[in-house]
Amino acid sequence: MQLRPLGKTELLVSPLGFGAFKIGRNEKVKYPQPYDLPDDTAVERLLNGVLDAGINLIDTAPAYGISEERIGKFLSQRRGEFVLSTKVGERFTNGES
Repeated sequence: MQLRPLGKTELLVSPLGFGAFKIGRNEKVKYPQPYDLPDDTAVERLLNGVLDAGINLIDTAPAYGISEERIGKFLSQRRGEFVLSTKVGERFTNGES
């Protein structure tokens, strides 16, 4: 996948990104149907597949539950291959945002 510059930074990112919400949080969300979080094996396979497909922009946030933890755990060996983006401003307290 062709990478593009991110603004005026020296970072190069894929035009598609991976949103990590559903690997980290499934409680008190605004989805009509409940869902289970994938197990660790599935998360590792998914994240490695995302990078292998050329997607190097991974989006997370504190309100995404344990997604940041899981990204760090499963992609620590590939840290130079992705750009991690996050957001601020939403409060996440006792499992609620």
